[in-house]
Amino acid sequence: MKQSQRTFVSVTLLTVLSIAIVIVVYAAMLGGPYPGGEVKVGGVTLIAGTPEYSLVNQTGAWSPTLDVATTGTSWFARINTTGNEYVGPVRITWHLEKLMAGPTWTDVSGISPHTTDINLIANSQTIYCSSNGDITTNNDWKNDISAASSGAGSYRVVVTIESRTS
Repeated sequence: MKQSQRTFVSVTLLTVLSIAIVIVVYAAMLGGPYPGGEVKVGGVTLIAGTPEYSLVNQTGAWSPTLDVATTGTSWFARINTTGNEYVGPVRITWHLEKLMAGPTWTDVSGISPHTTDINLIANSQTIYCSSNGDITTNNDWKNDISAASSGAGSYRVVVTIESRTS
């Protein structure tokens, strides 16, 4: 009888430990980054989104990567949420990063991040880098590169989504 109790306790402890490891790994995966640019998640349950870029600020051709001819060429960013996640008010922060030696992604200095205050709904949404998420005032990232005198190189927009009170 004692041997079967020890076996039961050992199996139970191994099962609990395995479940705990799975939960920790899964939680780490939920925090991003996600391919196609980067999405950092903080303060909300889960925002599954896809950042995209375009040379033309229209509702058509957007892509997870982009080749821009010169630092004087306009380019834009947006994020698509998949819906069925967090519902409520959020603040989205858009940071511009440049690929440096190492390779290491570093915030572009000399410019402030852009913010979008918006309410997420249960359906998918397309949100542009503007104060209200609207395409008509979407940020042209060439201006940020120019203002920072950052020059040619590889860039990405990192999107952080945090819950906020109304």
